[in-house]
Amino acid sequence: MNPNGAHRGSPWSEWLSEFTATAILLFVTVSLFRLLFGPDSAVAQAIPPAGPRLVIDALVSGATVGMLIASPLGRRSGGHLNPAVSLAFWLLRALPGRDAVAYGVAQLAGSAAGVAVGRASWGGRVATPEVGYATVRAAHGVPWTAVFAAEAAATVVMLAVVVFVAARPRSFVPVPVVAGAAVAVLIFVVGQGAGGSFNPARQFGPELFSGDFAWLWVYLTAPLVGAAVFALVRRRLRSAPRLPCPLCARRFCHPPAPRPGAGPLPVRQR
Repeated sequence: MNPNGAHRGSPWSEWLSEFTATAILLFVTVSLFRLLFGPDSAVAQAIPPAGPRLVIDALVSGATVGMLIASPLGRRSGGHLNPAVSLAFWLLRALPGRDAVAYGVAQLAGSAAGVAVGRASWGGRVATPEVGYATVRAAHGVPWTAVFAAEAAATVVMLAVVVFVAARPRSFVPVPVVAGAAVAVLIFVVGQGAGGSFNPARQFGPELFSGDFAWLWVYLTAPLVGAAVFALVRRRLRSAPRLPCPLCARRFCHPPAPRPGAGPLPVRQR
């Protein structure tokens, strides 16, 4: 029950939404990599340079993220699809700790499930070195320190852009559009050198299936560090607007209607 007496509802629907949405994202990602990099793919043969492929990857990935956030799944859970986002919202007191942990577990499990569906759908073609289950890698010669810094910085930028727009309800650009565009731009900018994941769930499933864990710790921890830095800095900004409800779980967003003459209900501070 919330402080005003309204039942908060079961959290399982939000957790399942995060699992399902992340699984869809990873299935799309694996399928996209199979088309762009598969040795027997007509698309890969028609678009040989790496640059145009990265542009297509960025555009499709950003559009997929935006559509998932705008979908019923995203509207129910907030459409995080990323443990770093859930961590930031917990640190900002916009998501209870139990939900933040459950979101992260659901997202990682959804990542593995999405890759598994991609493997079942496309067969061994997604396991080739060219596709590698959609695992991203830094460019040759780029040190892990640079990759770590780039992934953390990209996470900070992504969260800053999305939260800035979302916290201003009069903005004429919908949050899913902003989030998708931010992801697309960052994949293109960061992907050329550092890989462009900035999402532990984006890399977890592909690394799990490929069996190559050399860089996994970087791609798992760097976005979390970036999310923590963003959240801690924002908490110190006294002028920062309150975080918007649509980025949190749906059951926190619908307080009961006030009784006639009772005045508006207070907003829960989490």
